Amino acid sequence: MIKHVGLTIKDPSEIKNFYQGLFGLTIEKEFTLTRQLNQQLFGFYEEVPVTRLTNGTDIFEIFVTKLPSRNNYSHLCIEVDDRNAFIQKVKMMNYPLTIVEKEHHPLVFIQDKFGNNFEIFERAK
Repeated sequence: MIKHVGLTIKDPSEIKNFYQGLFGLTIEKEFTLTRQLNQQLFGFYEEVPVTRLTNGTDIFEIFVTKLPSRNNYSHLCIEVDDRNAFIQKVKMMNYPLTIVEKEHHPLVFIQDKFGNNFEIFERAK
C-alpha cells in the first residue's frame, strides 16, 4: 500500500552515513524540488535537493532542508533479518538507540541526526 516515504534531514552526509551505511539503501535518483512546487505542495519557500533511495522494494525520498526538526510521535517501523546484529551496527555508527525491555520482546528505536525515529523489528523467520 505504501509507495514511498518522504523524510527530512539537515545534513546531506546522513544520506551516505545513515540511509546507505546503516539501512543499506542505494541511490535511485536525485532531483530538486523547486521553490514554486515546494510552496504549492508543502507551503515552504525554499529550493530543496531530494535523494530517492531504495532497497529494491522500499523507497525513501530524503529532503535536505535548513528548517528545524520537530519532536513528535512520527516514526517508521523497519524490519531487519537480525535485530541484534543491527543494534550492534547502530552502536558502532554512534546513532541514538533506545531499548525498552518488555515482557515478550524489547522495543527498539533508533534516530537519525535530524530526529527521524525508526522502530526496529526482527523479520519473522
